[in-house]
Order: sequence, then structure tokens, then C-alpha cells
Amino acid sequence: MAIIDLSNTNTYPLVKRVALSTAAQQITLPRDCTQITFTAEVDMYWANNGDDGDAFGGSGILEYVPLTQNLVQTVKMEIGRQSNRTLLVAAQTGTAAVSIIIEKDK
Repeated sequence: MAIIDLSNTNTYPLVKRVALSTAAQQITLPRDCTQITFTAEVDMYWANNGDDGDAFGGSGILEYVPLTQNLVQTVKMEIGRQSNRTLLVAAQTGTAAVSIIIEKDK
């Protein structure tokens, strides 16, 4: 898979729809974003540590959050040098899409 790099985004809010498989899709978030909200059409996983193409569980990404189909998850983002700007998402089974809203406080 190819990493989706949104680090140069300067238009907020940004809505991004990303195709999912069971392998981790890495998304690099903009430095200025303060909150992300996402939901998927199928049960999915998300994490912020791992690599593009990794599997969730087993010997792959071990620290992750399962998210039920159509449930909305909002995550406030840390600002500053220690902030993590990586989002990894994958479908638990099959394929689908995740919708992500990237926001910036004024």
C-alpha cells in the first residue's frame, strides 16, 4: 500500500475517504490538525504506531482500537513536538472505506 500523506494540508475541515483492506493503511496527518473524526462501513481497527501494510494483531500491530461498523470515533490531537501524526486504519474483514474528518481549532 502507499502511504497517504496529508501533512501539507492547509484547508480545514478536510474530509478524506480512504479505501480499506485488512492490511494497515497509513495516513500522515497535518501538523496543525487538532482533532480527527472517523467512521467506517465495516468493523475496523485503528492505531497510531505501526507501518503501512502491517497486519493488526498477531506479530503485527499489537496496540490498536477496534471500532464497530458505523460508530463515530473522535480523537483530540496533541499539538507540538511530541505529537504523533500517524494514523493506521484497516477493515477487520474484507474491504470497505473509512471517512475521516480532519479539523483544526482556531
